[in-house]
Amino acid sequence: MEEGNDDSHGWNLTESDPGVFTELLKTLGVPLIVDDLYSLDPESLAALQPLHALIFLFKWISTSGDGPSATSGGEYDRDFPGFFAHQVVNNACATLAVLNALGNIPSLTTGPQLAELNSFTTGMDPQTRGMVITSADWLREAHNSLTPPNAISLDGLGLPKSSEDAYHFVVYLPIMGSLYELDGLKQFPVRHGSYETSGEGWVKKARETIERRIATYP
Repeated sequence: MEEGNDDSHGWNLTESDPGVFTELLKTLGVPLIVDDLYSLDPESLAALQPLHALIFLFKWISTSGDGPSATSGGEYDRDFPGFFAHQVVNNACATLAVLNALGNIPSLTTGPQLAELNSFTTGMDPQTRGMVITSADWLREAHNSLTPPNAISLDGLGLPKSSEDAYHFVVYLPIMGSLYELDGLKQFPVRHGSYETSGEGWVKKARETIERRIATYP
């Protein structure tokens, strides 16, 4: 990424490391941890229960059209009543994925700054909410304090000047009895349908959805 020729607005590159995410959660006053998943088999997922969300990292490819892509499936929920923010600057998508997840976990303990931010953005449309979030100096500083020099570049999302591969974070989690995909680059949250409350619950639905998506990639 060339200095002065990007759309990062002061947000540094992000490393895909569970320790980085866990440190961010600590900064936000959230008593949760993030762990790597090397398999989506039921045994691996069961060992990590209770699971609140799955963060999916993938190579970002520009798509045309105004709806969920063929790779992700699902359908837009244009009347989504939960927390959803757009990604309005490059390099912020890891933190944004975390915030989109945290904003939809019921009765979650958070620090005062995050609680104030969530309260202040209540009722905002996703674009405005994303702008408010990424303009929060304290959040950008927390994000930047955890990013090492050699991190995953998200510079160039949608920008023809970049020839490097771009990677992107999205989150899958249960909301109001359905599995949702929250992607800050999509116009609306994507609803993947209801899930059975017995057995593995939402995790089974998430595994099937993510595996279908992975199968579409080369």
